[in-house]
Amino acid sequence: MNRLLLFTCTLAVCAAMPTTAAVLHSTAISHMNPVYQAYPGCSTGANMCSAGYNTLCNGVISAYPGVLCITPGGADWPNYVAAAYHGVDYTVKNTMLIKETPEFVQCASVFPPHKIVQQGTPNIRLWWPLMYELPKTTYKLVILYGTPELFDDDGVGTNPPSWVHVEEWTWKVDASFDTMRCVIQLFHQLPFGKDQVPLISDEELYSAMLATLAAAKAAYEANDPAAASQHLADLELDIMDGCIPLSPQLPAPTGPGTGIANTNENPACCKLLVDIEYILETTGIGKQRD
Repeated sequence: MNRLLLFTCTLAVCAAMPTTAAVLHSTAISHMNPVYQAYPGCSTGANMCSAGYNTLCNGVISAYPGVLCITPGGADWPNYVAAAYHGVDYTVKNTMLIKETPEFVQCASVFPPHKIVQQGTPNIRLWWPLMYELPKTTYKLVILYGTPELFDDDGVGTNPPSWVHVEEWTWKVDASFDTMRCVIQLFHQLPFGKDQVPLISDEELYSAMLATLAAAKAAYEANDPAAASQHLADLELDIMDGCIPLSPQLPAPTGPGTGIANTNENPACCKLLVDIEYILETTGIGKQRD
């Protein structure tokens, strides 16, 4: 791992350091974890945890319907600081959370690409519902801290220890055939409107969507990308045809006025369409040609 002999003034740390002293600064230690809008298997329990040095969750942070819960572990963020894990004294200089939403073709006006930056420990939001978060959305937690003694923050090796350290924890929203099935089931369960009509209110459409998605997954697993692509295209059309701008006035099981609610506050159709776009992209199904 490369080391910088002179630490460039960032995140206000230099204000606390002598300007005449060179500061040995470690290269940022990066951690990447997936996070799901709906957990594979559709567990209804509170299946949540925070990836870090002091918690065990196999690198996956998830819940149903899906919440990213960033638990600092204490006032000085010990859950995300290597020094705390190794019992070394340290002082947090600054913390920052950067949320970045990517660009997709589907529903670009509903889900425009954007970035949110929260800096300073008291300003960082620790609870992020993932109801309508898009795949490839990232949450990056950056922690800058110093140690009064030289500390080798990356374990055994030839790299020299440092006084100033940076930890980067990134969570990336993922999606798959299984998580999309969970999202469809979730939208069929969640009430929308005063009459408790679910976001997916058409029972026949709901059953057809699950069947088509299952057929797409089976074709993909059978190494038949052409069939999988066709099934996903059919699913896209069903979602587009089923979109309605408002919740139905009456909780009818099917028929005129029922479908998939798609408003600015509850863009259920758009979320499903983007998930399909992402699955086509990540599986390579969308790149197949007859």
